[in-house]
Amino acid sequence: MVGVPVLGLLGILEAGRSIPAPLSIGGDWALQSDPTANCANPPGSLQRQLVWSVSQSGNDAVITLHDGYATTLKATIDGAIFTAKSSGATVVATIAGKTDARTMEGKVTLGGCAPVAFHAVRKALRNRSE
Repeated sequence: MVGVPVLGLLGILEAGRSIPAPLSIGGDWALQSDPTANCANPPGSLQRQLVWSVSQSGNDAVITLHDGYATTLKATIDGAIFTAKSSGATVVATIAGKTDARTMEGKVTLGGCAPVAFHAVRKALRNRSE
C-alpha cells in the first residue's frame, strides 16, 4: 500500500529532473544607460545611474525602481530573456553570467521616450545569515 505512492513520487521526481530552474536575478541592480538625447524630457532616472530591486519567485519577478516614486514593473524570465512592463515602462534584456557575477544588457523605455540601451550589474548578494 505504501509502495504505490512512493513509486508515484519517484516517477514525478524523475520527470522533473530535466526541468531547469529559472536564472536567479533577485536583489539590487545598478544600471548604467546611454545618454537620453532622443528624449525631449527624459525621466530623471535615465539622466543618472539608476538602481532597481528585483523580487523573484520562479519565472515571475517584480522590479521596483529607486526613482523616488517606487515605480514597479511586472516581469518574466524565459531562459536568459528578461521582460518587464508597466503602464509607463518597458524593459527587455538578456541575462548573462554566473549567479555571483550576473549582468543584464538590454533596452528600457520610460515615459514615452525612445528605447535607451542599458547595462546592469547585480550588486553583491548579502549573506543570508546576516
